[in-house]
Amino acid sequence: MKRTQLFLVILLSLVVVQYVPSDSLAAIPVVEDGDMLSFSYTLKVVEANFVETYTEANPRKILFLEATFTPSGLFNALLNMPLGSNKDVVVPPEDGFLPSDSQYSHLSGLTLYYTNLKVLEINSEHYTDLPTNGAEPGSFGYYAIRVGLGLVGAAAFVGLVYGGYRLYPKVFGKRCEVCKTLAIGTCTKCGRKFCERCYSNGCPYCKARTMKRFKSSS
Repeated sequence: MKRTQLFLVILLSLVVVQYVPSDSLAAIPVVEDGDMLSFSYTLKVVEANFVETYTEANPRKILFLEATFTPSGLFNALLNMPLGSNKDVVVPPEDGFLPSDSQYSHLSGLTLYYTNLKVLEINSEHYTDLPTNGAEPGSFGYYAIRVGLGLVGAAAFVGLVYGGYRLYPKVFGKRCEVCKTLAIGTCTKCGRKFCERCYSNGCPYCKARTMKRFKSSS
């Protein structure tokens, strides 16, 4: 019976290992200075009655993201964003466009409101290429699945070790308290475990002479 239980624990662990693909644990790329980017957003500037939208079908592309990119507030917001993640950003006037920006000079000194800022691609790796297990990268469900699978895997490993220790002592433990060899029973008075040789003259600790032998694992 014990061997059957141990086999079921091992089988469960193997199923979990097979269920969690190795690439699902791979690190998600994040935006770094110098990356080639593709991203989408909706920019609104209330004071100027200005709206600009880039979508996944028509994204904004940057060959190399550099510190000279403007507005600086958007540059700082993009840095360290994971591939596939999205957020809303408010850029204050001091971090906004400059009067020298040819295309956006009329927006200098104004607050910029970016909604649904989403990183679509980093260095030719698109967010749809990431393993999702049914959830979008960067979303709560995506990370919940990753954390949940990790916890299941950890629980299965702990169950394998603990279950084996409890169910199959010949492999996983129950060593003699004196010589550390395989124990064959427990002193009925003090509860310590001993091998046949160390208990031959009674318990070395409490001097009791009655041992409760372990049940056979067969």
